[in-house]
Amino acid sequence: MKNLFADIIVANTNVDRPFTYLIPMNLRDKVTPGCPVLIEFGKLTKKGYIIDIKEESDVDISKLKYIKDIENGELSTDENLLRLAIWIKHRYGVTFDKAISTVMPVKSNVEEKTTNEIFLNQDIGEDILKELTKKRKVAWVRLLKELKKTESLPQSYVNKELKVNSATIKRMAEEGYITVGNKQRKSNPLLPILKSLGVEDFNEIQATNEYILNEEQKLAVDIFKKDFDSGNKNTYLLHGITGSGKTLVFINMIKYVISKGLQAIVLIPEISLTYQTVLRMAEHFKDRVAIINSKLSKNERFYQFDRIKNGDADVIIGPRSAIFAPVKRLGLIVIDEEHDSAYKNENVPTFNVRDVAGKLANIAGASLLLASATPTPETYNRAVTGEIKLLELKERARNTTLPKVSVVDMRDELKMGNRSIFSNKLKTLIEDRLRKHEQVMLFMNRRGYSSFVSCRSCGEAIKCKHCDVTMTLHNNNKLVCHYCGYSIDLPKVCPSCGSRYIANFGTGTQKLEAMTREVFPNAKVLRMDTDSVSKKNSANDMIRDFARGDADILIGTQMIVKGHDFDNVTLVGIMAADTSLYVSNYNSAQRTFELLTQAAGRAGRAKSGEAVIQTYKPENYAIVAAAAQDYKKYFENEIAYRKLGGYPPVCHMLTVMISSIREEELNKCATAIVNTLKSDNIFKKSVIIGPTDPSVVKVKDYYRKLVYIKNANYDILLDIQKKIEESLVSYRNVGAVYDFN
Repeated sequence: MKNLFADIIVANTNVDRPFTYLIPMNLRDKVTPGCPVLIEFGKLTKKGYIIDIKEESDVDISKLKYIKDIENGELSTDENLLRLAIWIKHRYGVTFDKAISTVMPVKSNVEEKTTNEIFLNQDIGEDILKELTKKRKVAWVRLLKELKKTESLPQSYVNKELKVNSATIKRMAEEGYITVGNKQRKSNPLLPILKSLGVEDFNEIQATNEYILNEEQKLAVDIFKKDFDSGNKNTYLLHGITGSGKTLVFINMIKYVISKGLQAIVLIPEISLTYQTVLRMAEHFKDRVAIINSKLSKNERFYQFDRIKNGDADVIIGPRSAIFAPVKRLGLIVIDEEHDSAYKNENVPTFNVRDVAGKLANIAGASLLLASATPTPETYNRAVTGEIKLLELKERARNTTLPKVSVVDMRDELKMGNRSIFSNKLKTLIEDRLRKHEQVMLFMNRRGYSSFVSCRSCGEAIKCKHCDVTMTLHNNNKLVCHYCGYSIDLPKVCPSCGSRYIANFGTGTQKLEAMTREVFPNAKVLRMDTDSVSKKNSANDMIRDFARGDADILIGTQMIVKGHDFDNVTLVGIMAADTSLYVSNYNSAQRTFELLTQAAGRAGRAKSGEAVIQTYKPENYAIVAAAAQDYKKYFENEIAYRKLGGYPPVCHMLTVMISSIREEELNKCATAIVNTLKSDNIFKKSVIIGPTDPSVVKVKDYYRKLVYIKNANYDILLDIQKKIEESLVSYRNVGAVYDFN
């Protein structure tokens, strides 16, 4: 019988190339590309991943070793995801090992949880319940009634929720009413959502009557269906104003794909969106929905991936990492709110999920839909140049109109003697909504109580000792570094000069909450930011509470402006519209326009609404266009700026963050790298800027330098990255992180 060979990437090594091994007879029917295996590497037994299986090899067979065994404690990588990993390696210049670990969010099997379970022993009729009631055994009756509805109940649930203690359970078991035993339970993250709705099964969720497509929506769906049936698996931009019903459009596209026996992935930008998204999907797809996010336990995550892999889920919902779900019959990928910065992976490899999804759709033969009211200039440029298909929704669904938007110049408020965070107009409108029992959302894109604490004597702000960044004051009188998490008590004197005259400046969400409660004492107020929703399911609970009217005012960061749909919200206040304009990044105006448009769009989803933008820069083109809800006007200004500065999509850009714990070595290395690149004829057409200081020079005791490189040819930037890696070999204490576009 012919030999079979496997090309294998060895995990956790610095060697970035495949090695060839022989496949033994007993494993030939068990191994596939993506399979984790154990191999002899040098004198050690190492884990590796098979990336290819072949019948011939150029390597002398006498020098080859056999695969020892399959690594049973780890899941195999889907073949499409393996091909995607190889593309990620070359596209982002990372190692094979790093690329493969990126596409494997669930890396190992987990044992199913075993719980103490209570079972009903006999058929309990009304006569038995009446007899126990006469004997005043209220807890017994409560438990038996619950057990009549289901197969069994966890003892922990019986103790905590039904308030039946262990002594009572023991007595009931002794008298033969119940049995206490063990049961294996899979952790299902959908259960808290079901519980919040007061139902036990997704099939009990009733669909609303608001699912009839209007003419624009129907046209978009029909174009997709026609393309799909003709075998054209295209990339689409679904560009619709806020409230135009984009979700309903892609739900109908998903239904069509499922009718063809295929599955869909729906990506959302924030975990907090999962609750509303799952509810909408469950109305249509019932228990054929799976969710994936970072808040899931290891057991819950494995359970969801197992359902997906076995074909028990048709729709997979989650943020960025859900793109790597092991979907075997992929027909459609939807990226909702495609403009969102949360789709950019900040760790190595620094990919944007739009690009990864595009490649995966190409590999799997699937369609890709990008949906947004404020698409990135890169995506919209691809649409208007014909590279991808443009589907437009220009009218709001449910016969509502866009909110009336007012811009308030806070400089004028100050001249009139108003030093409050609330402009006179916004304060008047909030009072009006509270009288009408309508809801208000207040958007502040900054966490904490104040932005920083500074000394009025010497002018020094209190900074983190590990990072070159000011610390943020929280309302527990703690100063917190939002880069590394370091915290200290608010000092009584200035650490620099000893002065007692230290004070807090700026406003965060916590301080806005305190001010709101003070100005509107009778209003029920909720605050939603990463500090207030750190516990599991807390974001879902807060969204549910606000949606059912348990609060009058919702205060939050960008979490509250992303895709949420609250019928009773008729006013949105944008407290500091300028915040994102001053970020040292070429896309700061883009970010500002997105946030303001999305925030204003939360108002008037079911009835007429208003939005108030408070700003010190009312003349900025991003603010003017957001107030007018005019995307095309914004795009014309933004693309002109990008062309002038040579930024994406006009040019490709590589940002290199070089870091070291030793400042002198860092400066020497960064300067040497730039000089090497500038002296190389191959890179002469590249624009090289730096080395320069980033906005935060030191993080977690590491000093940092930035180098920016622009070139119209993406491959040239990959060559530059390789050149930098070669240069870093000479510097033991220096590392680099690369960010493309």
